[in-house]
Amino acid sequence: MKRILIILLIALVIAGIVALATGVVAGDDESVEAKPAETTEAATPVRVVPAHRGPVTLSLETTSAVEAERTAKVLPQTTGLLTEIRVREGDTVAAGAVLARVDDRERRLAFEQAKLRLSRAEAEHTRQKRAFERELVAEYDLEKALFDRDLAASELETAQLELDRTEIRAPFAGRITEVLLVEGEHLNQAQHLLTIADFGTLIARLYLPERDVAGLAPGQPAVVRPESASAGAGLRGRIREVSPVVDQATGTVKVTVAIPTAPARSPGRTGRAAAVRPGSFARVVIETGRREDAVLAPKRALIREGNGAAHVFVVENGKAVRREVTVGAELDTAEGALIELVSGLETGARVVVAGHTALAAGASVEVLPTS
Repeated sequence: MKRILIILLIALVIAGIVALATGVVAGDDESVEAKPAETTEAATPVRVVPAHRGPVTLSLETTSAVEAERTAKVLPQTTGLLTEIRVREGDTVAAGAVLARVDDRERRLAFEQAKLRLSRAEAEHTRQKRAFERELVAEYDLEKALFDRDLAASELETAQLELDRTEIRAPFAGRITEVLLVEGEHLNQAQHLLTIADFGTLIARLYLPERDVAGLAPGQPAVVRPESASAGAGLRGRIREVSPVVDQATGTVKVTVAIPTAPARSPGRTGRAAAVRPGSFARVVIETGRREDAVLAPKRALIREGNGAAHVFVVENGKAVRREVTVGAELDTAEGALIELVSGLETGARVVVAGHTALAAGASVEVLPTS
């Protein structure tokens, strides 16, 4: 009997535990069903700028090395010991200025000897002329004296020329860009001594595809800025020559742009003009036309895709709307870089310029106030 009571007691305990567990599970289900689902989407903060209309300058941009219009290698016209170099790299010299000297002692002696020979020949000619007038000598003797005098005069000129060649002079006004020798070296006539360049006008030679030069002509403006300059107005030059022939090997046409060395600001650019030196690798922008009524938007709003397409986001009714656009010209202004949108956007559209890199079409946005 006692054993039966123990079994009944164990059964009752097990039944109570099962009932308690069933109640807890049922209570949890009811609490889950009672909770409402949270589906509210957080708005993405963005900044917008309205698209507007304005003029845009059409241009053709390429790169080229800048060079001095006139550059000359200075070679000695005589041989001998280099006794003096009077200039350094970077010096500005006038046309005809003495740049260096060669040992002139031997040539100076030859010059003095030639002077003496001419003096003696002139005296002899005078003596023979007087004797001929008094019929004391034949005409042959007078002619010989005249010949000897002229020969001595020619020898003096030669000696003077050889002496002058010991002074190496600047062929034109400019700046010394290279000095290759030092005092004490022996010069040969074909030896490169130094280099001089005329910085008065710099030029850039452009080699453009034939299709790009159809509208180019001498006198068109161009802006040149060295690649090393991150900012600056650059130098404003003009096309000087457009070659009348096409290079058959490359299919290009040579266009020469003349660049005055005095810096000048170009329209639509700010800041100090960047220095351009011979040898600088520079970007050259040639103005080819102008549109007065283009749709413009900040360049930073543009998102380029891997296939070459581009789009922007605009805000409409609190949502981000993706617009496929066709990009035209680009221009720099005091407010920043702008792009011309040839198609895909209308004037007044609120273009997203900040916060758009992670946007998706149809996303809710919150437009932040303009700072």
